[in-house]
Amino acid sequence: MSTTILGSVRKRLVTPATTEISFETRGFEALSAEAKARLEMSALQFLVGFEFAIEHSGHDEIVTRLGTLEREYQGFAFEGAAMALALRDAMSPAAGNRLTETFLAGPGFDDGPGSRHIFMAYLGVGFALARLPRALWRRALPDPGKLADHPTLSWLIMDGYGFHEAFFHHPKWVDRHFVGRGYPYPGNPAYTQRAIDQGIGRGMWFVCGGDVERLLTRIKGFAPNRHPDLLSGAGLAASYAGGVGADDLEALLRGAGEYRPEVAQGAVFALRAREVSGLITEHNEMAAQIFCGMTADEAAQIAAKCVIDLPEDDGAVPAYEVFRQRIQQHFR
Repeated sequence: MSTTILGSVRKRLVTPATTEISFETRGFEALSAEAKARLEMSALQFLVGFEFAIEHSGHDEIVTRLGTLEREYQGFAFEGAAMALALRDAMSPAAGNRLTETFLAGPGFDDGPGSRHIFMAYLGVGFALARLPRALWRRALPDPGKLADHPTLSWLIMDGYGFHEAFFHHPKWVDRHFVGRGYPYPGNPAYTQRAIDQGIGRGMWFVCGGDVERLLTRIKGFAPNRHPDLLSGAGLAASYAGGVGADDLEALLRGAGEYRPEVAQGAVFALRAREVSGLITEHNEMAAQIFCGMTADEAAQIAAKCVIDLPEDDGAVPAYEVFRQRIQQHFR
């Protein structure tokens, strides 16, 4: 066992209580009992992954424990584990980065040219940033240059930040449409809010409990220029986490109107994340057919092709946004 006294102390000090993620505590209203159960289980598995990584020091033990969880929810657990390791990196006096050097690059997480859990790991880092003073952000951020996958995906970190704020502070970020300022993130400052909005859209899928009508109504309350990114995030969450049936997914696509390509692009991201980690489910296949008109594997391959030969310099339009636009173009 790699549990130490220090690990037990870390777990007690920083691990959120299970009640903190319940729909009742958060004030979320679910579409149905099934949607509530599925979405709450996703959040619970995130917390389980966080507990594994905040308490245990051995890479192999974290890998083994995460692998025992129910397949459908393993991605959320990896996301939680990445959050925990980012927090440990930020708070540790020692040099080095556990997330980059062991968790993502270590044995058990490689899949040929890239990490199988890079999508979820970046989102988990965003959760960590939301819980840290901004002065510590630099210590929590992984070095994309040391990872086998495409560094452009690091914008998912700010997506994760947006999800955290929507999930845990929805009266401010969702109901009052709050816009933050001055983020010490090493990327194009003008694009930061857009990436955060993509995460807020994902979070709103949980805030609205999979209720598409409520979700669309709330999105319409935001400034119109924020709608595309919010709907892209909603499409990602609806495809990855699910909790609803085909009729609800079809209603989301219809309600997106001119932003159907953004919903499809969010679905492609979700399906690529599921495909590279070997976690495709029946719900993911249904989402792929409805949002993209193809199988989950075919949708995932769109992302694999569109990420090739992206510009190295972000410039005025970040490479990440070029990536997203290429995918959206498939559905226009």
